[in-house]
Amino acid sequence: MLNSGRRAGFARLSAAGRLAAVAIGAGLLVAAVAVPVVGAVGVITRNAANTFNTLSVPTLGQIPSRSEILDTQGHVIAYYYPNNIYRVPVSYNQIAPVMRNAIIAIEDSRYYLHGAFDLRGTLRAIANDLGSSNGTQGGSTLAQEYVKNALILTATTKQQQDAATEDTIARKVRELKMAADVEHEMTKHQLLAALLNVAFYDNNAYGIQVAAERYFSVSAADLNLTQSALLAGLVRSPTQYDPVNNPGNALARRNLVLTRMQQIGSITKKQAQAAEKQPLGLHMSSTPLQEGCLSASAAPAAFFCDYVMAAIRVNPAYAKAKATLSSVGGLRIFTTLNPQDQRAANSAVNWVAPAHNGFYNPGGNADTEVLIQPGTGKIRAIAVDRAYGQGPGETTVDYAAPTEYDGSTSGVQTGSSSKLFTLLTALNQGVPFGFSQTVVSPSTIGGYTNCEGQPTEAFTVHNDENNSTKPAAFTLYNGTTQSINVFYAHLEQKVGLCNVVKMASSLGLTFVNGGSLLKPDRALGQGDSADNNPSFTLGSEPVAPMSMAAAYATVAARGVYCAPVAINQILTSSNGSLPVQSAGCHRVLSTQVADAATHVLQGVLQSPGTAAGRGTGPPEAGKTGTADSGFYAAFGGFTPRLAGYVSVFNPISAITHPMTGNNSCYRESPAFGGGLNCPGQMFGDNAPGATWQMTFTNASLGSPPAQFVPVPPDSPFFSMGDGVNSPKPPKKPKPGRGGGGPGGGGPGGGGGGGGPGGGGGPPAAPLFGPAALLEP
Repeated sequence: MLNSGRRAGFARLSAAGRLAAVAIGAGLLVAAVAVPVVGAVGVITRNAANTFNTLSVPTLGQIPSRSEILDTQGHVIAYYYPNNIYRVPVSYNQIAPVMRNAIIAIEDSRYYLHGAFDLRGTLRAIANDLGSSNGTQGGSTLAQEYVKNALILTATTKQQQDAATEDTIARKVRELKMAADVEHEMTKHQLLAALLNVAFYDNNAYGIQVAAERYFSVSAADLNLTQSALLAGLVRSPTQYDPVNNPGNALARRNLVLTRMQQIGSITKKQAQAAEKQPLGLHMSSTPLQEGCLSASAAPAAFFCDYVMAAIRVNPAYAKAKATLSSVGGLRIFTTLNPQDQRAANSAVNWVAPAHNGFYNPGGNADTEVLIQPGTGKIRAIAVDRAYGQGPGETTVDYAAPTEYDGSTSGVQTGSSSKLFTLLTALNQGVPFGFSQTVVSPSTIGGYTNCEGQPTEAFTVHNDENNSTKPAAFTLYNGTTQSINVFYAHLEQKVGLCNVVKMASSLGLTFVNGGSLLKPDRALGQGDSADNNPSFTLGSEPVAPMSMAAAYATVAARGVYCAPVAINQILTSSNGSLPVQSAGCHRVLSTQVADAATHVLQGVLQSPGTAAGRGTGPPEAGKTGTADSGFYAAFGGFTPRLAGYVSVFNPISAITHPMTGNNSCYRESPAFGGGLNCPGQMFGDNAPGATWQMTFTNASLGSPPAQFVPVPPDSPFFSMGDGVNSPKPPKKPKPGRGGGGPGGGGPGGGGGGGGPGGGGGPPAAPLFGPAALLEP
C-alpha cells in the first residue's frame, strides 16, 4: 500500500514511468499486451502482468438472497431474508431494457466493447487514485462495480467488512483481479443482471427488483425511462442521491443519466428533453416488504409457518438450514402443508368459534386444530381462530404446538379423548369387545400402582354420561362409545396405570414442554410423573394437541407411529439439498390391535355414541373429550388418510374462565344447521366436534374414500360378543336343575345335561392375557 509521501513522489514520474508504476500497482495483464512500452518499463510491466495472473484473491461468496417457504403445491407461504438484506434476484429478461441501458450509460458506456478491462477507464481511475489526494475513484467497469457490491454483501465478519470498504490501492487491485475472473465466468448479459441484483439503492433496498417496488411500486420489468434513470443514478452513491432525503441531488443525477443515455444513443434528444422535465414521480410502496410469518402472504397459514420456523430453530436436524437461512439464504423449503386442508381447518375454527364475536363466541374461547397424515407424520394444517400477530386481539402462540415450537406453556387437558391409551392397552392385553364391568357413579377406586410398583392414591370419579348410583354394566365397546368414566377408571386399574402411561409414551405423547410422562416435570408444576396420577385416563395432564393428533394418526396408520414433521425437502440455490427431520416411523401396535381400536372408535360417531351424527360420509372414527367443569373440550378423529385433533378452551385462563353458561356458546357446523348453540357446559361433541366435522367435510380425503380394515368375525376380540349392547346379568340356576340349560355351570363349568354350556365347554378367553398381539 502506498503512503502519502510515496504518492507525492509517484506524481513526479515521467509519463512512461508513471504508466509502468500504475501497471505495477494494479498488476494489469492487459497493460503488457495493449500498452506500447519498451526497455525496462516493458520488463517491469510484463512482470507485473505475471504477478497479476498469479495473484491470489478470495472467491466471491454466495450473494445473500431470500428464501422461500412453500406448500405441497409449490405456492409461497412466506419469504425469509437473511440479515434483513431485502434482495430478490431477477434474470436479465426480467429487467426492463431501458433500465439495462441506463446503468450502462452512467456506469460503463463501453461495456459491450471492452473485454476483461476497459483499459482506458481503468488506467485513468488508478492514475487518479495514485496521483490525487482526493481519495480513490470508483470502479470504472460494471464488473468492478459488481465485485465491490458483492464483497460488501457477502462480508460476514468485521474483518471482511473492513476489507470490502477500505480506501486503499490493495482493495482496488484485489477487485480488479476478481473482476477479471468474473468476466471470464459470466456472459455480458449475466454480469449486467448480476450487478443490478447486488447494487444498493438506499432505503433498505438491495437489487433492482426491490428498488423498483420500494420507490415506484412496480416490478423491475415494468420500469419506465425516468424511473430507470433515477435508479441507475443511485448505484454510485445511494445516500448522496437518495430521492427521499435528497430529492434535489436525485433529480440532478437522474437528468445526468438521461444526458448520458442520449450521448451514447440509447434515447433521442427529444426523449431526453421530455424526460428531464418530469418530476421524480416516486410512488413509494405503502405495504411493508413481505417477510416471515407476519406477512400478508402467510396469513392463511401463519401458525403453520411459525411452526416451520420454530422447527428450524430448535431441531438439531435443521442446524445447517438454520445457518444458511441467516447467512446467504437462497433456500426453497418445501413443507407438508396441504392448501385444501388448511383452508378447511381455517374455515372450521373461524366459523365455529369466531374470535371477538360476542354472539357466537361470547366467552372468547380459542379453537385450535391440527391435521396429520397417518403413516407419514406430515402436518397437513394448523389452524387457530385468532389472527397471527402482536397487535390487539392477535397472538403468536401456536396453541396446537408443544411449548418449544412456540406453543403455550400450559398446554391443554384432553378429557376423555385420552381414553384412547387405556383402550389400546386393554386391546393389546387381549381384552375383547364384550368384556363387561358393572359400575356405580360416583365411585372411589383404589389399587393403582405406578411404574415402580408403589401404590398411588385412590381415585374418585363420576360419569358425565349415564351418571347414576344404580349399578350398570358396560362393555369395552359401549363403555368407550358412551365414554363411561367410572368404567374406564376400573379398566385402567385392571390393565395397569403404568402400562397405560407407557402406551401413551409409545405413541409420542409427552408433557406440553416435551418432558417425559414418566418423569416429574416441576417446570409445569407436575410434582409426580403421570404414572402416579390415576386420572390420566381422563386426560388430566397438560399436553399439546399436536401430540394427540399424532397418537390418533397412529391408530389410523394401523399401528405405525410417526413423529410430526412439517418439512418435506430443503433445496439450496444450487439445487443441492439439506437434511430434514425424519418422522422416524415405526410400529408400536399390531395391526390387529389398531384395527380393533378403530372398530370401537367408529361407534363413537354412531348412536348412542357421544358424537353420533358427526360423521361426514367416508369411514371415520373418533373420540370426544371433556375436562371437568368445562375447562377444556376436545375431539380426536380420523379416516385412513387424515387424522385431526381439536381443542377448545379459554386462552386467558381455562380455570378462571370455564366454558359454562354463556361462555359455552358456539356456532354449530352447517351440517347441524349452523346456528347458535349454548349447551350450558362445553363438551367434546360441541364446538370441538363441530370443528372436526366441518373440517373433514371439506378436507382432502381422497376419492374414492379409503376404507378401514375390518376386524375379522372370528377374531378373539369377538370372543365375548360384539359388546354393542350392555350385557344382562346372568340368571341364577334354579335349585335341582344341575348344570344344564343355558350357561349352566358357566364357561368351563362341569354340570350335566344338554344345552349350551351344559357338560362344560371350551375355557373362556383370558380377559387380561399376555401382550401377544404386539408386533415387534
